[in-house]
Amino acid sequence: MANPIVAADTLRIDGKLVLWLKVDGYYAGWHYGMFLGDRIADVMENYVINHTFGGANGYNYASQIFDQKFVYDYKYEEIAQGMIDGMEDTDVDIFSPTLQRDLTFKDVLIANSIPDFTAFSKLNIKGPGCSDLMSWGEATLDSDLDGELVISRNLDWDNNPYLIDNALIIVWGNWNGDGQRIITFGFTGLIGALSGFNETGITTFQNMGNYISTPTGGGFYPVNLAQRDGLESWDYNNDGVCSPRDVSDAVRAHSVSSSFIINTAGPNYFDTPAEILEIHNSYGDTIRTIANNPDFFGDNLVSTNHFRVLKQATPCYRYSRITDSLQNSNLLDISRNWSVLKAAGVNTNLQTIQYIPAQHFLRFSFAEIDTPAYMIEATELHVDSLFALVGINDLEKKAGSHVSISPNPCSQQCQIEIQAPADGTANCKIIDVSGKLIFEKQTQVYGDVPVGIRWGSSEISPGIYFCNIEFRDQSHGKIAQESRKIIVTR
Repeated sequence: MANPIVAADTLRIDGKLVLWLKVDGYYAGWHYGMFLGDRIADVMENYVINHTFGGANGYNYASQIFDQKFVYDYKYEEIAQGMIDGMEDTDVDIFSPTLQRDLTFKDVLIANSIPDFTAFSKLNIKGPGCSDLMSWGEATLDSDLDGELVISRNLDWDNNPYLIDNALIIVWGNWNGDGQRIITFGFTGLIGALSGFNETGITTFQNMGNYISTPTGGGFYPVNLAQRDGLESWDYNNDGVCSPRDVSDAVRAHSVSSSFIINTAGPNYFDTPAEILEIHNSYGDTIRTIANNPDFFGDNLVSTNHFRVLKQATPCYRYSRITDSLQNSNLLDISRNWSVLKAAGVNTNLQTIQYIPAQHFLRFSFAEIDTPAYMIEATELHVDSLFALVGINDLEKKAGSHVSISPNPCSQQCQIEIQAPADGTANCKIIDVSGKLIFEKQTQVYGDVPVGIRWGSSEISPGIYFCNIEFRDQSHGKIAQESRKIIVTR
């Protein structure tokens, strides 16, 4: 019997939608479209085509610009085409009443280029606003961070119900090994890294810049796709290390059509663990670091939507609120980094995210109708548990192994059945979404004889849990791992 590998799945963590993908390229897109096709169609028709581009005329004009002036990596065409095919194969209607035609892969790519259309004045498009605060070194030394970096982000965009209702986290598995696993935050239909981080701990957040001017030239590459290129690569700029500069260089490697501020950070062991790329279609680009800060900032970097080095800084009340707090004290712990950024919260705040690379710790909140994200209690978890969903880390894939869980969902107890290809041991661990170990048991397995482990869930809170099975071959010592999701209900 072949080893059954689950290619993709969805789950909810505190009500927030997560899509995890174990396959790559076209098939990642296909499962994306298969699981979330109705949502993709809804966002495309109501938010992208009609709200953002103002209907058929504006959208068709944008489509002409995209054909004439934009370029993209073929891998994104594959993902986008897979999304359309996955929607069709699950009987999702891909016909757009507004455009009077079926959606195509190009429509998905246009949706992923909304920030890049902001400089085309005829379209009158608004990109993501945002504010970000990065703290490390001396700023966090005498705290629970012990000098490690923490970055917090307010994603401020369009206070639109189609965005609010379709907030989405995606775990991209990069199963073929060509690149890193990454996690992106955004909305249904997006495939770029508007907000995201990789398994090395590099994180990137995109803000819009000011000084908007009419784009010159062509060959424009969507900025969120460029950020994703930098995240997924093990070493984009070939300098021998995966660092924040890989993302900055991935963006700078292409022509941009608009005005962007790219925040990128990583673990504290880098000489420059955090930097801000200010880039503009006409004015070029520059890297901003703490060397450009006022002295009272200390080891903190702040960005909103205004250039501070590339062009003369202009006033921003959100920036002022953050800097006023830093002038009072530039020493921050995890909680204060989060709360200082909350001072810059606005009613169009759709997502608030905090990430600590060294601790693999993630905190996030998503807006609800009439309530911005920064005012909502955050969800906290270890990103290892998200990566574990796609992390069947096989040192050798062995035919004949199989794990099944029944019943699933369960309320009182479930049976975990393990069938291994050879004699050995199987270690079963059950963890919650925060990474906390809930249950562990080791058992002997014999050839093709199924072995059962019973897990009592009656005293466990309802929610999502993960069953990780590690099989060790008795003869050769080789290891294979499998993960399964368990849903506990009442």
